[in-house]
Amino acid sequence: MKKYYSFVSLMGLLMLMSCTKYNVTGTSSLQNIDGHMLYLKGIVNDELVNIDSCEVVHGKFKFSGSLDSVQVVTLCIDEDPVMPLVLEDGEVIIELNEQRQQCKGTPLNDTLTAFNRRYELLMSQFEDLSHQQSQAIMNGEDIDVVNQRLEGQHNKLVVQEDKMISSFIAENFDNCLGPYVFQIATSGYQYPMLTPWIDALMTKATETFKNSPYVKEYMTLAKQNQDIMTGVADVPKQAPPLPQEVQGSMPPPMTPNEMAKPQE
Repeated sequence: MKKYYSFVSLMGLLMLMSCTKYNVTGTSSLQNIDGHMLYLKGIVNDELVNIDSCEVVHGKFKFSGSLDSVQVVTLCIDEDPVMPLVLEDGEVIIELNEQRQQCKGTPLNDTLTAFNRRYELLMSQFEDLSHQQSQAIMNGEDIDVVNQRLEGQHNKLVVQEDKMISSFIAENFDNCLGPYVFQIATSGYQYPMLTPWIDALMTKATETFKNSPYVKEYMTLAKQNQDIMTGVADVPKQAPPLPQEVQGSMPPPMTPNEMAKPQE
């Protein structure tokens, strides 16, 4: 009997030790933000739910609680998504202003923030191509010559983007960031599909990554779609439903310009 109670106590201790306790403190200089509710939204049982909430008081806010495991969630102002963050053990610090949204203080949040900054810089290079095209048209340049030059630059950026995303996912196969960025990278597709960068990624993926819920479901549907397109399989009478994440349950965060608008 004593051994039984010892075993039960040990199991309880292990469960307690495996629980993730998070503490999130933040400040915001956004106009008219006081009094608004902030929510941490995440996927639970394939549904987007409110994991935690708090009110902004004098430009400050705080979340604290516990989860069964480390998880990427989305910080929202009322119903507007602002930024992703990781709920993990430690003190997470958030700063919101009109120029940027910053989350730091814990290993995975520091890693995600650094990646987001690199990715934003890359996206600004894509935007610059559009500016170059508009400027060239205004200057009366040959549009065919301009487009040919810009297409080459665009293709180089696409390769750089694929490499950046693939490398980051591979570096984080065994934590929540790998599946999260994979989800973000594939959520813009019209339907689950296999692409060269996905094929290359999966050849070196760990079992932990392959068996994460979103990745596993996405790859199953993508392979079914590929078999249909190549004629290996017939089109089903009723197409299988897309994973909820692909259907847009995790909306993109607001841009700094959107955040700069007064909160109603």
